[in-house]
Amino acid sequence: MHFKILLFICSLALLMVGPSALGGMVVNELELNPPDDAIDWVELYNAGDEAVDIGLWTAVITDGSWKGEIQIPNGTVLEPGQFYLASGQRSWNHGDSGYAYLLTANGTKVDETAMRTDSMGNDMTWGRHPDGHDTDTDGDWGLSMASPGKSNS
Repeated sequence: MHFKILLFICSLALLMVGPSALGGMVVNELELNPPDDAIDWVELYNAGDEAVDIGLWTAVITDGSWKGEIQIPNGTVLEPGQFYLASGQRSWNHGDSGYAYLLTANGTKVDETAMRTDSMGNDMTWGRHPDGHDTDTDGDWGLSMASPGKSNS
């Protein structure tokens, strides 16, 4: 009986600590309508103070009726201030609007963007300015030249 109580308390403690350890991970940039024959992608960024193992996490691009999932390879670790580029597939075919979100390996949603539109089919993307800026407002985002895997300008 004491073991079950101790196990319950430890589980609660892990739940309370878990999200704060992931709090620095954000979707930092989003390409919804790339030029020519290029592919959609999502840039992730670790805005936190500690390394985060994002192996087996999933970056998702969706327009509401369509969903493209990108699984991150096992063992992928992002250090503070580091970027990760999650590339989609050439076969993806959806409209020029959408949003992205990031899920942990167990399906916990870490971050989600608002719906964005990119109707020009050029090298412009939606990105956070500055990198990792997250106040949950539209002011966090701007349209600028694509910078996959690099700081947004």
